[in-house]
Amino acid sequence: MRVARGHGTVVKQHMGQIHLQVCRTFIGPVMLTAILAAQANSQTAPPAHPDWTGFYHVASAKELGDLKPISPNLDAVIIAHLQPWARAKMEATDGVADDTGSICQPDGPFRYPTAQATTFLWLSTPAKEFLVFGPQQIVTAGIQRIYMNRTRHPSNLPPTWNGDSIGHWEGDTLVVDTIGFNDKSWLQPGMEPHSEETHMIQRFRRLPNGFMEIQTTIEDRLALTSAYVYSRYYKQVGKNAPEDICSDDLQIWKDWRNKALDPLIERSHVVR
Repeated sequence: MRVARGHGTVVKQHMGQIHLQVCRTFIGPVMLTAILAAQANSQTAPPAHPDWTGFYHVASAKELGDLKPISPNLDAVIIAHLQPWARAKMEATDGVADDTGSICQPDGPFRYPTAQATTFLWLSTPAKEFLVFGPQQIVTAGIQRIYMNRTRHPSNLPPTWNGDSIGHWEGDTLVVDTIGFNDKSWLQPGMEPHSEETHMIQRFRRLPNGFMEIQTTIEDRLALTSAYVYSRYYKQVGKNAPEDICSDDLQIWKDWRNKALDPLIERSHVVR
């Protein structure tokens, strides 16, 4: 994945396709923590556990050492698990025109933790854990709220982009259960669809070498023939997220953007 930054916009290239995303100015972590703390539920807080607050970046191949991520070629793994109707829908999808992330809608939560440039800010309140994913900066579409003071999902849960996440500790591992997704996002940039039956289970743990491991299981009885599992590793690179400016030179951005739009224009003429 290549990420090119310009004034007010982020352009990503996934599998040869260029995605345009609106980029927002970063809100300071102190201000954000105050806002999130004010939202915290007033119910009794769960027992204290390790504080993982900090800024994390996905580990590169050189940094992994002996660590072996599960399903490194995730697109191929997902495609092998798709039901026939889901594969047909994927093949009929226009990777540029139908990408919600390019038309001011969310990407959905499944792509964030696996991208090569993934970063996230982990924030804690007594009742919730928050993962603020980048490089989308602080937008509600990029925030996963993990409710630690609930043991079950609400009944009659309306479908949303990010679903409803509840967490509990199993020793030193935070287990997060998420349901309630809508069916508008993709499972990966390969355009793999899912249904509202998607169930995501994440297991977060800190390793002795300082890395964080996130292992994820995706179930979907309508879109998948069986569940699939993948894992990724992240390293903490600071306590706070740095300021992220798309471009200080507007002309450089304009020149780059005009060149980048050429393949988009050509792709728009292709009819599957």
